[in-house]
Formats: sequence, structure tokens, C-alpha cells
Amino acid sequence: MARPQEQRRLWTPEEDDRLIEFKRNYPYRPWPGTADLAGLDRSDKSCWERWKNHLKSGVNKENFSEEEDDIIIRIQRTEHRNEWAFMAKEYLQGRTANAIKNRWNNHLEKMLTNISDVGRYLLTDDETSDHSAREDEDDVTSVVAEYASLI
Repeated sequence: MARPQEQRRLWTPEEDDRLIEFKRNYPYRPWPGTADLAGLDRSDKSCWERWKNHLKSGVNKENFSEEEDDIIIRIQRTEHRNEWAFMAKEYLQGRTANAIKNRWNNHLEKMLTNISDVGRYLLTDDETSDHSAREDEDDVTSVVAEYASLI
């Protein structure tokens, strides 16, 4: 039987400060037992995730740039890889694997699906539709690029 889901609470600034101070004093301490030793009413896994995804120095929390989006799309489309940690380490230093995964799943994949839907619509040769079929691939590319710029 599955464990009941506990209600997740937001981290408070005081909890963040406690975890930062603990990691500053014990940087090489393994994660098991960290929550208790730091005086936090959290699981060790929660502390580890908070540290690696939000509090660790060098984590880039700014909005993703177009260049970063392009790198994620290129790797996903050409190498068909969902290796988020690989992308973070090799291509997007400062970004966490979790942030890259969330960017792909919540924004980029949906955006690309919408763009490819527009491309299919423009290429449809259906006499009942009120749009003309486009035979020139450059026309389609420019229209899709224009649509993408509006998103």
C-alpha cells in the first residue's frame, strides 16, 4: 500500500539560513542525519534537494536565455537524450539538472509541439480549408519562425 502523501511546506528563510550555516560549518558531512543535526524538521532528502537546487553557491536562478533554450532543444532533438545532469555538467554550468528538466517539460517541449502543429496546418493540402498549401519549405520556415517569435 502506498504511503499517504504528506503536505509539503514551503521552506522559510530561517530554515534556509540554518541549512546554509550547517553546510558552511560541515561542508563534507554526509547527508544522512543532516536535518536533525541542523535542527530542521525536514527529511534528509528534502535538505539535500533544497541545497543542490536552490542554496548551493553557483546555482543560476535567473530566467533561461535563448542560447540556453537552444542548447536544450538541440540536445533533445538531435541526441534524443533526457540526461539532465549531463546537460547541466557539460553545457549549462550553473543550471541544475532539475531546472533543465523543468524548463524542458513545462515550456520548451510544449512550445515546440505548438510550432510543429502550426507547420502541419500550413502544409495541409485540404481543399475545404481556407488556407493555401505551401510548397516552398523556406516559406514554411519563415512563417513558423515568425510564429515562434510571437510566443
